[in-house]
Amino acid sequence: MTILDRAFALGIPLVPRPILRRLSQRYVAGEHRDAALALGHQLSSANYCLTFDVLGEAVSNQEDVTGALQEYRALFDDLRTQDLELNLSLKPTQMGLLLGESFCTDSVSTLVSLAAAEGGFVRYEMEDSPTTDATLRVFLQLHKEHGNHVGCVLQSMLHRSRKDLESLLSDCPGLNVRLVKGIYVEPADVAFQTMGEINESFLGLARQTLQGGGFLGAATHDPVLVKGLRELLEENPEWKNRFELQVLLGVGEELRRECLDAGLPVRVYIPYGAKWLPYVQRRLRKNPKLARYAFFGLFKKRDSIA
Repeated sequence: MTILDRAFALGIPLVPRPILRRLSQRYVAGEHRDAALALGHQLSSANYCLTFDVLGEAVSNQEDVTGALQEYRALFDDLRTQDLELNLSLKPTQMGLLLGESFCTDSVSTLVSLAAAEGGFVRYEMEDSPTTDATLRVFLQLHKEHGNHVGCVLQSMLHRSRKDLESLLSDCPGLNVRLVKGIYVEPADVAFQTMGEINESFLGLARQTLQGGGFLGAATHDPVLVKGLRELLEENPEWKNRFELQVLLGVGEELRRECLDAGLPVRVYIPYGAKWLPYVQRRLRKNPKLARYAFFGLFKKRDSIA
């Protein structure tokens, strides 16, 4: 972490709300569901796959979990009636993980049941390392109940991910994994600290997933990793039907178009909701390097959809 990164991160609380709102517009569809749905139609018409994410995390009371569930149900109904892909993504602590594993399991299971009935899918995400064990225990219970209508997330920066993946592939045939680098600042005894180590771990986990019969959603905007993933698929063309590239809204747009034009499935994550401000602030505090990227993002507009 550079001094410059720290300076940008420390300055985040001083940034006026209107400027943070402008910053968020590149990476967040909007505060309301209609904005996300409209963007979904544009992306779908350009042949991108979609995932919708209602912003929210670190929930500490049941009322907020209930509110998130209500919004996800309304979103699900709109996706169904508007013939958009039934693919949702949610955070463990948004669904009540901090209130107890059983409570969280029940909350997420409600949404997975809705999705499963319509052939849809729910991505149960991963947060920082102190929540990893509980997150995986909840996921295993969800997978036991709903099979591959629910998928998990693993972070290549964590030392433990190789063993976690090995166990998950054994316990969950056809496992659907979203593989990310990880955005959280973690200590050296928990996580790799250099980009070279994180990238090497990423490609190793990608190979492990596909060799183990899993479906890989490779979430990256790193050209080095994309090159490595494409080489992996060229060496093993039988894996191509169990692979997709996943990208965040407003990030790596040129690269995503290049991959789509090359015939790779590309999924775009579409976050929205009233919780955009804590989402932006928390992300920038968790990883000061993002603060610098975000600052320079103020001077860029989101690219066209195509």
